[in-house]
Amino acid sequence: MKKLVAVLLTTSVLLSMAVGCSGKTGKTRTSTRRETPTEGPLNENKEPGDVKTVNRENGKQAVFELSTAGAGKTTMSEEELNQAYSEFIFALMKRCTENANGENVLISADSVLFALEMAAAGADGETLNQMMSTLVPGADNGEAFQFAVNRMNNLQNDSLKIANSVWLNDAKSQNVYGDYLDYVQRHFDATISVIPFNGDAVDMINGWVDEKTEGRIKELIRELTPDDLMVLINAITFDAKWAEPYSDDQVLNLVFTAGNGETKTTPFLSSTEVAYLSGDEAVGFLKDYDDGKYTFMTILPNDASVDINEFIADMTAEEYWQFWNSRDMSGEVQALMPEFKSEYAIELQRALSDMGMKDAFDEDNADFSNMSSTDVYISKVIHKTYIEVDRAGTKAAAATAVVMTESTCAEPGTVHRVVCDRPYAYAIVDRSTGLPVFLGTVENV
Repeated sequence: MKKLVAVLLTTSVLLSMAVGCSGKTGKTRTSTRRETPTEGPLNENKEPGDVKTVNRENGKQAVFELSTAGAGKTTMSEEELNQAYSEFIFALMKRCTENANGENVLISADSVLFALEMAAAGADGETLNQMMSTLVPGADNGEAFQFAVNRMNNLQNDSLKIANSVWLNDAKSQNVYGDYLDYVQRHFDATISVIPFNGDAVDMINGWVDEKTEGRIKELIRELTPDDLMVLINAITFDAKWAEPYSDDQVLNLVFTAGNGETKTTPFLSSTEVAYLSGDEAVGFLKDYDDGKYTFMTILPNDASVDINEFIADMTAEEYWQFWNSRDMSGEVQALMPEFKSEYAIELQRALSDMGMKDAFDEDNADFSNMSSTDVYISKVIHKTYIEVDRAGTKAAAATAVVMTESTCAEPGTVHRVVCDRPYAYAIVDRSTGLPVFLGTVENV
């Protein structure tokens, strides 16, 4: 039996050494890059350190260059692009609501879009194709990038504000390409910061999110590792008053019945609205905000026994558009809804991978060769949201963090064998002095 174990152990060691990082074939390797650090183009927004970057290899065209130059094929109309993007919205919502476990769910697909588009600007090959076909299905890659930039610009007004930032690990920032950072800064208006990725970095990033969401999201990330190259952050805040505020006599204490059957007396907002929506499975109303750009829509299933998370999980983009297009302004709507406050948080790696964005999260196959001279993959996509609806209006916020991490897999070199299948010694060593902090032996196991 001991001989069998020794053989199996020896075989596994040899296989692991032989396989190494063979899954990364076809990617642009670091040996093809010009590694001499050069001063990046981002002097005005750098803090607290200087950004030292490396040049991309000559002749390699990144997708953000296609977008910037307008060279992407115009294959879809604005309406078709919006419909394609809605496919992403409802596919993402489906995966979030399927695991809701009776809790409120709230996502901002736009926050996820903007953060992932900043990451995708550095992607290439199949990684880029998968990301774009997931975010804006059917669109040309350059066109999909321009869609995100245009949408970000079109969404912003006095009620809705968008902020983006890039946080670089100062120990690794010299591996990042200057033209990639320049694109993200210019087209996503992202601030660039170079900081040590330690406990203080987490506090600094969360402090930025706290500020940009006006105190509604105080903690987005909890930890960083030395292998993390950068964190890409998007923050969205929404703060709008109703076009027609509720008066005191329109606030009523009524009973709300939760999905689990529990009841609670809570303030309800009562109003008469003019926009009625109806479909085969739901009805709703619209209530406008005073900015004239945004409106609040309700979707109430006709079947009172249905689980609302399951209901929304099953709703397709096509069904949503049918519901939205059912707006009827010919009559009046007696509308009631409760005041409420809700917070939501989720990590989206599995959901996005299931939706088709597989390679971006695969340490062996991710291709972000237009971002960095080292092999990088997305280790986390963290999404948090907040909403408060009351008699005055609506306050909401969303933040998304995309954590880009360097692969720890080294290139295959000389193959050595160390098979501890007999008594051996071990030590835990202080690297700065070489002194063992712990030293021991293994005589038997």
